[in-house]
Amino acid sequence: MNDRFYRFGRALLDQTIRLYYRRIEVVGRERIPPTGPAIVVANHPNSSTDAFLLASQLTHRKINFIARDSIPRHPLYGWLVRRFGVVGVARGIDYERQRDLSHQRNQLAIATCVPRLLAGEVVAIFGEGISTDARQLQMIRKGALRFGYAAEKAADFKLGLAWIPVGISYTAKQRFRSDVLIAVGEPFHLADLHTSPTAHENEVLQRGTQRLQRDLESLLVNIKREDLAGLIDRLVDLLGGRRGSLVGRVERHQHVARTVQYFNMAEPQRLAQVERALRQYERRLAAAGLSDEVVRQRHPGLAFWTSFLGIFKNGLLMVLNLYGWANSFVPRWAAYLCRPLGRRSPKTSEHPEAGEKVLVAQEALWGVLGGWLGAALAFPLQTYLVFRWLTSRLGIGAGLGLALLYGISLIPSWQLYIHRRDIFRQHILNLSAALRFLIRACPAIRLQSQRRKLQRQLRSLLAAYDVAAPRSPAF
Repeated sequence: MNDRFYRFGRALLDQTIRLYYRRIEVVGRERIPPTGPAIVVANHPNSSTDAFLLASQLTHRKINFIARDSIPRHPLYGWLVRRFGVVGVARGIDYERQRDLSHQRNQLAIATCVPRLLAGEVVAIFGEGISTDARQLQMIRKGALRFGYAAEKAADFKLGLAWIPVGISYTAKQRFRSDVLIAVGEPFHLADLHTSPTAHENEVLQRGTQRLQRDLESLLVNIKREDLAGLIDRLVDLLGGRRGSLVGRVERHQHVARTVQYFNMAEPQRLAQVERALRQYERRLAAAGLSDEVVRQRHPGLAFWTSFLGIFKNGLLMVLNLYGWANSFVPRWAAYLCRPLGRRSPKTSEHPEAGEKVLVAQEALWGVLGGWLGAALAFPLQTYLVFRWLTSRLGIGAGLGLALLYGISLIPSWQLYIHRRDIFRQHILNLSAALRFLIRACPAIRLQSQRRKLQRQLRSLLAAYDVAAPRSPAF
């Protein structure tokens, strides 16, 4: 594959994905080796968008993705993904009645990937083998270890290949302009799994897969019981807002999730006390016509004045950003109209062990594709129309130069407009919350007192969990 073609595609992905997600943080990027063979093993919560993120944000190195074989074999876009290095594997759930064909295609996939690993390239695989909206990490398959072991075997176990766990966490994966954290875990090698890996293949595969399961769970918010997810999310919001570093927010979410799940088994009555107090607080919020975003403010007067100045300042800048608004009108609406196509009706989980209904939504993917389609159709046409208009007034030379500058400015002006719009909207939300607090100051102050009491109760529960089940740092 032509490296220039790959770099161009990655740059396009980077520009597009940053338009959809407001903030993308990568922690532990230095753990990706600058050279040498590596297999990145990631969770898979958001369909093809996960691959877009890893390809554009994780490392400057070329990544060869392993995907279900229907993707590189697709008659419309299969040729394109193959040029980007995608290798297809046959999943057992897709070949339940064709085991021989599945084995044959997987052997071909291994034969394709081994030379790439021997050449020192990076391969990425989504260890769960499926993408769901479940809040729990699914069982990691042995495929990542099989590919790496085959490469080591071909190199007489002197390759030094590294397996690298990567956790992808979304604050609200389908919502436009939400946040993403990519956390890179500690790499491990064949020697870390067994002192004599050459003679114990099955044991190496089992140990490596179990280690990947543990490492990925430590990088994610892993909620094993869906009925506790709502309570966990509400308690996390109580402890802190949606600002600050994404690493801190994910670690806080992990801490609360582990605590709630632990006390749900060990001391359910103590957890029930916290839940009752939370419900009482929420009922009083509703009765007062307030929200937690309003009550959590410590200095509403200062927040009101700061937000007012922010609206005034950014309002003037938004006028200047009308250029970006006009340029991006078609791709923005194309993304908006395509997003509903990614909504899926509930279907049976692809896990043989699970019979529950799982919703697999792909709104982010379709929004990104819609934006691409809109930009591909509108930007060349807009540039051509500007060129024709300028050449009729300034001549061919000046018209061509200015039209090229206009075409180059289309995506940056779109990004600047989206960024400024986010800031403007946040100032409006802050101003509204501060104003509501000041108007209903008496009930808001009483609710603040109840909120602080509830926070103390929750922190006591977290401290009790730390004593009963000490945790190690995730990142």
